[in-house]
Amino acid sequence: MAGEDWDELGEDLRDFRARIAELEGARGLAPDRRAPALEAALIELRYAADVLWPHYEERARRAGTGTGPGRREEQLLRLLFQRLPLPVALLDRDGTLRRLNQEAARLLGVGAGYAAGRPLASFLRPEDRAALRTQAAAVARGDGARSTEVRLPAAGPARDERRRMTLVALRPPGETRNAVLAVFQAPGHLPGPRPPADDGTAPGPARPAPPAAERETLLLDIADEAAAALLTARTGGPEEILRAVTRALRATAADWAVADLVEDSGRLRRCAVAAPPGHEDDAVAAALRAQDPAACPVVAGAAGGGVVTVRVRPEDADCLGRDGEDNALVTRAGVVSLACLPVRRPEGPGGPQGAGGPAIAAVLTLLRTADGPGGGAGPFSMAEAGVLERVARHTGLALGGPLRPPP
Repeated sequence: MAGEDWDELGEDLRDFRARIAELEGARGLAPDRRAPALEAALIELRYAADVLWPHYEERARRAGTGTGPGRREEQLLRLLFQRLPLPVALLDRDGTLRRLNQEAARLLGVGAGYAAGRPLASFLRPEDRAALRTQAAAVARGDGARSTEVRLPAAGPARDERRRMTLVALRPPGETRNAVLAVFQAPGHLPGPRPPADDGTAPGPARPAPPAAERETLLLDIADEAAAALLTARTGGPEEILRAVTRALRATAADWAVADLVEDSGRLRRCAVAAPPGHEDDAVAAALRAQDPAACPVVAGAAGGGVVTVRVRPEDADCLGRDGEDNALVTRAGVVSLACLPVRRPEGPGGPQGAGGPAIAAVLTLLRTADGPGGGAGPFSMAEAGVLERVARHTGLALGGPLRPPP
């Protein structure tokens, strides 16, 4: 290995350590001011996993194996795989991602190191996942190449991104079983005309992610609308307060907002379901209203143990429970991200539990779906989760009344 390569890696590591040392100073911040530092720490972790470690592995491997003709050919093939202009991924027979090139990582919106080892199905819309697993297994068995259309949840104004995916069996060197090579074709390569946008014009390119200033404004909007709703409904009963805050959160943070009240007996009762405009009376809204919240795992976990849950492209189809016809609600609603937050009553003499700690008064569940306006905002971020936890805390204060100072 050339000395310049090690020097470059050493410089990257020195810069990385300096940034980590700076982030360690966030420990002294108040809990409600740590969200930006936590998000930055996650970025650094992803950088270490996606860039530094592969960078080191590649150079260490090159140093140990030499640069003979066979080695040079393997390097050339790897380079070609990475530089292909189409998104390409190598899958196991069960659809797990083994390797993907730069275009595929860009299409899925993640780093290559993060995606490796995860099911490709988790990056698709829920209704497309079972079909992908079946097709990949058939190709790996030797049943021939397959081609299918899949949809990936997209940010921006587009509802989703259609891709024609071709699956081909491939036997990696030194292995006894087939792997599956998946190639995604760009929208322009799909047969037939592209569907028009809502206004009848051809769809344009996806809008880039909002800048930092716009994201900060969105976070402020969530907190402001929720605070206004709680102040307006503070003289009402618990159900009126929960209905008000779900309406505010649905308008600013999610496509669906659901509230479940914890009664004095400990029983969960659904008291509010805020649906997207035009969907108030559809089948999904009816299924959510009819569901027993105790049969919803994320809600039961929040009510029983105070567990905060934030999931992106949920892989567990049962995490949101099932409807009366035994259909997974995650799939039926097309959920791309969810957040479930316990609402705690205030601690201390003003709370009903005395010195035993805060009791769970209610649970708020927010859903972003592939077909809803919130789905265009992408999955819930750490910053949004932090704001939503504050909203849950303020809701608990509204439900439990003002704190009384100790005697």
